Amino acid sequence: MRFFALDTNIAQKIRQRYCTEGEEEVLLTRYHWLSFVFKSVREMMITAVFLGVIFLAWKYEWPLYEIIAGSVLLWLVFVFFHVLREFIDWRYDMFLVTTEKIVLVDQTSFIRHEEKPIHLENVGGVSSATQYLNLFPFGSLTLHLKEGLGGDAVKLRYVPHAAHVASAIADVVTRYQRRGHDIDAA
Repeated sequence: MRFFALDTNIAQKIRQRYCTEGEEEVLLTRYHWLSFVFKSVREMMITAVFLGVIFLAWKYEWPLYEIIAGSVLLWLVFVFFHVLREFIDWRYDMFLVTTEKIVLVDQTSFIRHEEKPIHLENVGGVSSATQYLNLFPFGSLTLHLKEGLGGDAVKLRYVPHAAHVASAIADVVTRYQRRGHDIDAA
């Protein structure tokens, strides 16, 4: 389904768009679900405040219908759309690792979609780090670039099993570089 810039079948379309003949998919990873939860903490607290105001209105017999209507309207404006944006950002962000490139997909909302293909020849290295005292099964992943994308590193947070993903990417980059040297030597 497609709605403005949001495409719910993005994984298949990314494969079709970026994988060429002979190129193999190595890894397709989405971000951990706790990234959505951690980004939505503020909205959860605002929701608790609205529920507290409604409870106080009921307890002290204030004009309940007006307070509920106002709270729901304010909740829709200040909370619902932020939670929806954070859900879309979590659910449809991903990265695809193939034998030739890494494609980062950033779906921030209904109206913003960005795809960043990084060719393996531009990857100088990859590293991973733990997040939140390594209590959860995710971490951050840093792609150290030789050139391109306007910087020297791309940092991805909330990557499930970041150390395993980093080792898979390092393995793919090493194989790609060796294959390139084999072609140069021939």
